[in-house]
Amino acid sequence: MTVESGGVHAMSTEDGRVAALESFKDWSNYLLVTTVAAAGWIASDNVTFWSTPLKSAALWSLGVSIVFGILALALVPLVAQQMQDSDQSIYHVRVCFKIFTRQCHAYLTQACRPQHVTFIVGIAFFCLGTVQWPWLGLLIGAIAAAFGWFSKPTKTERNEPPTSS
Repeated sequence: MTVESGGVHAMSTEDGRVAALESFKDWSNYLLVTTVAAAGWIASDNVTFWSTPLKSAALWSLGVSIVFGILALALVPLVAQQMQDSDQSIYHVRVCFKIFTRQCHAYLTQACRPQHVTFIVGIAFFCLGTVQWPWLGLLIGAIAAAFGWFSKPTKTERNEPPTSS
């Protein structure tokens, strides 16, 4: 679904991948703004940590998430420009770019996964460093994980044929 325009291949706006890329951009923007706000709040004197190393770990995790968030957003226009019909997902687009004179390649996942993981780790360090009973987080996390596991749609809801036993 490419449209020829002066030798440049542009993706059709009706392509689902274009909508996915737009959603990805929006999500990355929201997460980046949230992460910057969280880092600023944690760095302020408005939050009391019982452990200085946990405060440092939270700030470093969020700081690294911010860097990878910026990198993820920098890849979005390159993915839009370089996506081909053969790319089945925005996450499968191999983006080519130059840093100074060196040719480089990257995928969105190489920036967004570290962004997401370090954000989650930063929030976990924040919780560990500011709450009275850190073990309670394990219990709540286990309950939430079990709820997520058992919330999977049934085969009928997923439009899958039942398996014969």
